[in-house]
Amino acid sequence: MSHVQTLLAAASLILLAACGGSETAPATPEAPEAAPAADAENEAQVTPAADPGFVRPEGLPETAIPVTDLDGSVYWVEPRGDGRVALYSFTDDGQVGAAAGTFAQLQEAYPTLDLSPLADRLDLAGEAAADQETGSGVDTLRAAQDGLVAATPGAQKALDLARNGPVLELTGPTLHHLVESMGGSFTMTKEELTALLQEQTDGRFTATNAELKALIRGSGEDGITAEDIGLLLPKTRDAPPPKIDRDAPGKGRAGDDCPGLIYGSGKREICLPLGALSFADRVVSFTPGEKPSKPPFDFPENALGEPNYRNTYSADFISLGCNGELITQFTDNILVDVDGVDLYIFEIGPVVEKTLLAISSDGESWIEVGEIEGARSEVDIGPFVSKGDKFPFVRLTNASVACGGNHSGADIDAIAAVGAEIRLSLDSALLFDVGKYEIKPEAESALAELAAQLQTYGADIRVTVEGHTDSTGSAASNQTLSENRARSVWDNLSGKISPVPEDVTIRGYGASRPVADNATEEGRAENRRVDILILPGKKGYLTE
Repeated sequence: MSHVQTLLAAASLILLAACGGSETAPATPEAPEAAPAADAENEAQVTPAADPGFVRPEGLPETAIPVTDLDGSVYWVEPRGDGRVALYSFTDDGQVGAAAGTFAQLQEAYPTLDLSPLADRLDLAGEAAADQETGSGVDTLRAAQDGLVAATPGAQKALDLARNGPVLELTGPTLHHLVESMGGSFTMTKEELTALLQEQTDGRFTATNAELKALIRGSGEDGITAEDIGLLLPKTRDAPPPKIDRDAPGKGRAGDDCPGLIYGSGKREICLPLGALSFADRVVSFTPGEKPSKPPFDFPENALGEPNYRNTYSADFISLGCNGELITQFTDNILVDVDGVDLYIFEIGPVVEKTLLAISSDGESWIEVGEIEGARSEVDIGPFVSKGDKFPFVRLTNASVACGGNHSGADIDAIAAVGAEIRLSLDSALLFDVGKYEIKPEAESALAELAAQLQTYGADIRVTVEGHTDSTGSAASNQTLSENRARSVWDNLSGKISPVPEDVTIRGYGASRPVADNATEEGRAENRRVDILILPGKKGYLTE
């Protein structure tokens, strides 16, 4: 069957599903033989599907899985091998129609379907070649669709939805990223765009791909302006609240048995002792790998901060792509080994896709922890590290065999340190003269503020004071300088605290644990620091 014939069959299903028709799709040589149409005079019998949220129509192949449309309509898709798919659409009184084609053809004919459940079922080898096919049949398809509109009430709405694509839920950073990936630009920075949306719509922006393309085409040579964005904001204000999937973790909440905040529910519920401080704060690098996800679901910053996933059209998570690699860093906390779970990865979807995990103290030497997969993505790093080791860097590498589509590979919403210490960092330029370890008088006010903050955690805390330098100078001199600076800071702080914590460790690391690139002056300045690491006790969040 030709590419256009396949799309025409699928287009008929769009129209019939939208209008509640009961006819079957036009017969084609590739129409699936399974799941014959039910008798229109008898109500179709159903049996429970594997997912308790759906019911499986009688006669449907057991290998068929449910997918949902933007409006909540349920379709059934059956992987056929070699990247081909059969699609079935049902109403309450029987089968509406069926069509078959490649995964790419299905995506083109049904752009509003969430086909991510197919990713692990299909062998998508050869899809790259299919992507090279010309789109010459699209105009023919649309002309045929338009011919059906006059005779089919409600069809225009279905066609508009199919042509425009799904309504995407975007934030300032994801909107900025998506527009740039589409060849557009802004006259404002990512931060300025975020501030504009925060002021106008509480940070929310909704649009279809068609609307974004029109926005880019209509912008001037310098890019999209605040006035251009304002044209679409009324639609965002009038848009209904975004759909919240049942596996969305939601906001952190207090619990009687949790000293911090609880995230998620059911089998995916997790207590994070440091609450909102628990999460990764910075993207170090991201490599999409083969078959990367489509924008805006390839934006690495969506893995930072608290989990905020809502639904598959809401661009608030990152899909790593086949063999994609994401490296993140904790900046206001740090990963340590405690009894039980130490690290928790918030991955969306019903099943955790296989991901390789590694951790590092310096971002260069990595400890391979192993694979994450199963119903919960929690990790105990204890078997791989020594007590007292600290790790600001986490690396995730997608390892699932089958991946592709809009959401290619593992879908990461957030990365949380369950075993964590609070990290307070002091700039050495504020504290010391070059090459010295005596506290400068002008540093006293900053140290007094830090001492007051330490006092709030009580005396039953574990404190580690770490001195760090940049890579200039010899390793021996840097080691000595870092130790002396760490001791000077604690000598100063301990005189301002009462009672003084008893569990205190002073360490110097020289240039061995950088947090930035020593090849630049900015990076070297960031590496010259003294870190105060705090493991709160009973008065704080966490008890080992």
